[in-house]
Amino acid sequence: MPMATIIGDEPGPPPRPSENPPVPENAPEIPMVRTPDWAKHAIWYQVMVERFRDGDSSNDPDPAVPWTAAWYEAAPWEGRDGQTFYEHFIFDRHYGGDLQGLRDQLPYLESLGVNAIYLNPIFQASTHHKYNATDYRHVDEHFGAGVPDFAETIARERLDDPTTWTWSKSDLVFLDFLRDAKRRGFRVILDGVFNHVGVDHPAFVDVKERGVESPFADWFSIRSWDPFEYDGWAGFDELPAFRKSPEHGIASRTLRDHLAAVTRRWMDPDGDGDPADGIDGWRLDVPEEVPMSFWIEWCRLVRDINPDAYIVGEIWKTAPHWLDGRTFDAVMNYPFAEAALAWIGHDRMKIPPSELDRRLGELRAAYPPEVTAVMQNLGDSHDTDRLVSKIFNPDRAFEEGNREQGDPTYDGGKPTEECYRRARLFAFLQMTSPGAPMIYYGDEAGMWGSDDPNNRKPMLWKDLEPYDEPGQAVMPEHLAFYRDAIALRNDHAALRTGGIHTVLVDDDRDIWAFLREDANETVLVVLNAGSEAARVGLDLGDDGWTPVFGAPDTPHFPGDAPEAGTPSSFPIAGISGRAWVRAR
Repeated sequence: MPMATIIGDEPGPPPRPSENPPVPENAPEIPMVRTPDWAKHAIWYQVMVERFRDGDSSNDPDPAVPWTAAWYEAAPWEGRDGQTFYEHFIFDRHYGGDLQGLRDQLPYLESLGVNAIYLNPIFQASTHHKYNATDYRHVDEHFGAGVPDFAETIARERLDDPTTWTWSKSDLVFLDFLRDAKRRGFRVILDGVFNHVGVDHPAFVDVKERGVESPFADWFSIRSWDPFEYDGWAGFDELPAFRKSPEHGIASRTLRDHLAAVTRRWMDPDGDGDPADGIDGWRLDVPEEVPMSFWIEWCRLVRDINPDAYIVGEIWKTAPHWLDGRTFDAVMNYPFAEAALAWIGHDRMKIPPSELDRRLGELRAAYPPEVTAVMQNLGDSHDTDRLVSKIFNPDRAFEEGNREQGDPTYDGGKPTEECYRRARLFAFLQMTSPGAPMIYYGDEAGMWGSDDPNNRKPMLWKDLEPYDEPGQAVMPEHLAFYRDAIALRNDHAALRTGGIHTVLVDDDRDIWAFLREDANETVLVVLNAGSEAARVGLDLGDDGWTPVFGAPDTPHFPGDAPEAGTPSSFPIAGISGRAWVRAR
């Protein structure tokens, strides 16, 4: 596949020991690690379709809550029988977001500057999040055509015979969206949830009805046939888990064949051998729940279909064992978020920049440069509290105590202006660091919230204001900052594929600076996480440097530097960042 030149880091500390299981004995020889060239230049935007935009009211679930309604208030049909907000009804709520709404807002994403879209699951399912798939073959009716043809469609098909599969009207809506997105230059990946399904999946329904006589009896982890008992993912009966085996990962041959056919269907919809009309890759949900032997074979299939496909796994820890060329290209880089927020977002638990420099250096050293360049550097997701709310609730262990319903000390209100400023500093670090930045929908607009469900509010849109909940409105200055920081990354290839070299660690003043370099240019990046303004001097020479971020004529933080300065002597405001560029 096409390659970009990736300049490696300076020698760093050895990678941390892997916490993953040993490599299977029958694993093939590890090939040279290569990752898709386009993914090195990606700026990701994560979309939960049901909460992004309602573009077609005819496909709305019945009932659907009005888009601008106050989040914490119950709709007339909610809260009956004494249920409270967190006792189920909020988790059953729908707003009507759909693929037409996403397609209508592709110009917005273009104006933001992102170029790659990760979609949470879009396949037929009863929930807002769609992680309980009813059918991998078809797009959810409420995301698509507004025509309830799912039952009619699957009645004509055989689950175990791909030659009988057809395209529903909602499937075609997605393919139309995909064509439009690709025409505009976007890459699109889908969420693959290949560990479990929902209880409405036709295979599981058949197993419940026919027991051991079902042709799908070996698909699921059945503990007892009489009484009927089975394993659900994480103990949830609503999510029956597939049966596993060390040799094949997914134990059932027919299930493996089914998943392979589903994979081909969405990667090469017309089946002509040219994947140009298909998705560009997959984000894989809870992949550690499935033995690696399955993923080795499945990833080989994906790359046979499209050698330029991108595969990213939801693995929360440093995971070199998963990124050695046999399986995924990247993982969702939660360790990046944890380290950066420990510097930018904590008070008592705050780490100094020297510790941040060490942690991020170790993280990069754990992977080949090809992998580091495509890691999804995120600050938050549908599985965490919002970025700015993390900062508003400091001094918590990463991803602990972050749900209002579980911790009454968590403040789910609108964060302070300082918190938003720190969130912008985090975004600046994202856009200047090795790896592919990923933005969770609405962060750029100023959305806040604790972990599920409050991190999944409907997207804020200026043309839909006013919203009923106080304070819920697009923050223009926050959005403008994101656009400028994204533009900085898009304008300078060194920020995407260049090497990195630390030039300043000032623990006393909480300042960190580094260079990003490629064959054509050097970018100097300086970040001040301290509250006080400072003057900095670096022994880099002053000739040829042009300020490109945070200077008087390019203001990005309130109280930005009153003078441009040069690398040998320049001011930097508190909680802010600056950047210069010089041709090589």
